[in-house]
Amino acid sequence: MTRENPTAGLDLDALYEAVVSWFAPEVLEAVAGPAETETERIARAWLAKGGKRWRPFLAACAFRSFQGRREGEAPEDLRRAAVAVECFHKASLIHDDIEDGDGERYGAKALHAQYGVPIALNAGDFLLGEGYRLLGEIGVADGAKAQMVRAAAWGHRSLCIGQGEELIAKRARRPLAPARVIEIFRMKTAPAFEVALRVGTTLAGAGEDLGPALARYGEALGIAYQIRDDLADWSAGTTPGDVEGGRLSIVLSLGYERAVGEAKRSLETAVAAGRLARVLGEVGAEDAARRLLERYRREAVTALEPLPSEGLRNVLEQVVGKMFAGEGAGCAAIADAGLRRRLDPVR
Repeated sequence: MTRENPTAGLDLDALYEAVVSWFAPEVLEAVAGPAETETERIARAWLAKGGKRWRPFLAACAFRSFQGRREGEAPEDLRRAAVAVECFHKASLIHDDIEDGDGERYGAKALHAQYGVPIALNAGDFLLGEGYRLLGEIGVADGAKAQMVRAAAWGHRSLCIGQGEELIAKRARRPLAPARVIEIFRMKTAPAFEVALRVGTTLAGAGEDLGPALARYGEALGIAYQIRDDLADWSAGTTPGDVEGGRLSIVLSLGYERAVGEAKRSLETAVAAGRLARVLGEVGAEDAARRLLERYRREAVTALEPLPSEGLRNVLEQVVGKMFAGEGAGCAAIADAGLRRRLDPVR
């Protein structure tokens, strides 16, 4: 089986650990060059700080699985591409924290809370430029390089539109319909996953024919990931404060859709956290969100069916299991290659 499928022995846990190690300060310096100015040092420190590294991990998985390479040190261009993908993500977090008025990130002060809004904005803009610089320096043919830059640009554009829609929606200070929340997730969160996949497969020499399947997979994966984040926030008790600030929450939106009478009126206003939790529990909002998460998790797996590369399909199935089994956990049962054939159609 290993001879027929060269990626059968790909150790995703080891690959994940390797990707995390690429963001150690000394490795970043080897990949991106020395940080010679204070702006570079601030941005580089933020890039090295915290984060789950799922996006660069996806790029590395796509590259390794398509090439069929299971072992050996990562090529410098793969590390350069992975760092570029994370530059885009970390820039978006800086800007997002400013726009949302969040003072914390990774359990510490957000960048703008440390240095002020002007310096933080500039550091975010620098990371965007740094990401495009790194993609431009990858040693591939101009056509492949153009594909990667184009994917990143479209992802950046979609993220900004999604973030803009969320900021505008905050003015209403009333829960959006669940379909509208999912659409914002699709525009804002999902593109980064697709960009990572496209960068990784393009670097490995894949053609653009993989694009539609990777787009559907990345979209479903991103939506599921955002729903999981909302559920985690809700379980941690942070969502009520987000609601009072006008933040999107799929749990609140589902509850508002299901509520009637006094329950709906309670959800229309900034109510006490205890009352809000009680109303949402009464109408089954959290259970509905978990069902929605499962729907998009399954949809990500079924989206892989058209991929011509069995190795890439298998690895991306395992990625779904890994991402939703907990941070740094081993691959879940969803990695079973036969699961695709046993899934019920998503309705």
